[in-house]
Amino acid sequence: MTETAPTPLRRNPDYVRLTGGQVVEAVGSGMTGMALLLLTFELTGSSAQAGLVSAAYGVGHLAAGLPAGALVDRWDRRRTLVVTGLLLAVVMATVPIAGALGTITFGHLLAVALVEGCLASFIWPAGRAAIKTIVPPEQLGTAATVTQARMSVGSLVGPALSGALFAVGHVVPLVTNAVLYALAALGYRSVRTPLPAPERTPDASTGLLREIGEGLRWVWRTAPIRDMVAIGMVLNLAANGIFTVAILALQRDGLPPQGLGLLESALGASALVGALLAGLLLRRLRVGTVTIAVIWSMVVLLALMPLSPSVWWVGALGCAVSLALPAVNAGMGAFSLHVTPDAMQGRAGSASGFVSSAMMPLGIGAAGFLLEHWGRTPALLTYTALLAVAGVLVSASRHIRTIPRTDEFARLPQAAASA
Repeated sequence: MTETAPTPLRRNPDYVRLTGGQVVEAVGSGMTGMALLLLTFELTGSSAQAGLVSAAYGVGHLAAGLPAGALVDRWDRRRTLVVTGLLLAVVMATVPIAGALGTITFGHLLAVALVEGCLASFIWPAGRAAIKTIVPPEQLGTAATVTQARMSVGSLVGPALSGALFAVGHVVPLVTNAVLYALAALGYRSVRTPLPAPERTPDASTGLLREIGEGLRWVWRTAPIRDMVAIGMVLNLAANGIFTVAILALQRDGLPPQGLGLLESALGASALVGALLAGLLLRRLRVGTVTIAVIWSMVVLLALMPLSPSVWWVGALGCAVSLALPAVNAGMGAFSLHVTPDAMQGRAGSASGFVSSAMMPLGIGAAGFLLEHWGRTPALLTYTALLAVAGVLVSASRHIRTIPRTDEFARLPQAAASA
């Protein structure tokens, strides 16, 4: 008996509606950081205060991440996406309203960034859970590559659009941002497939802290996810450290802001192309094989970074890495989505993201210190050595090496994720 091919995702109406809302939301999210940064500096004249506003988003996201995951596992996922989108629109709209009244303050902008970070913590786990309900297992790999492309579009289009609109009027980016978040909420609202809160077992705990602990314990007990998170911690520490050192060195050597902006755009464009190509790669090769090959390729490429301080050299190596990395993110993300039970989607996703990104601030923060006290080459080589540790870990993990192609996920039961 021949198996019936699944309906292409482009002909899955609810998937199109959901991802349409996510693309619009990603562009809005990509606009926010640049808009608040520019507006804060224009208001205060202080780069330090502008930096605090930028950092406030990360603080809010980090603080709310674990509770948000637990709450997403309690709530209707579609309602969570819609309400969060509308709340984000309202929060953004307070800035142009205050601008019209002449009452914008640094404290107001700081609060907006902090609240946006908290609210954004609900979008990703709720969207992740919604995709698992809407998309068949064998198409999760393709859906994950679309997710990577969506993120790349947001990081590529959002900041550029925000900068252009800021030249028209200082609060125009925030007006546009509010409209985009409202449109995203409408897209989420149009999804017709029921996305209810997962069924809870009779003995399920009701305490939020206890449920957060359940998510963390599930990640620890589930060997493939545990290995992914451990490798992600080292990878985030090393890769972010390398690029931060490289960019700070370029800035120290006199590269103008326009040059840094073009470099950022080139990296975003490469990531977008990589996301579009990732689906073809993941349908032909095992996810484990791709992951090992890409991480070791990163080690080799970034080990070459000290050879030249030229922006063209840094850009070429950075674009090569940005081109390859979406395949890993998509493949591992799709595998994690498949093996995670529906009742654990919010908590497991938030716990994994929280732990794997926990070392990122250290990597970024230490970069400036190492550059100033050790110099560019020793700093880059230190982070490259850490990146090689990630390569060793991923090569040694049997659980990751044996992850199959994404079109074979349907044969993997969720029980495969159990310890």
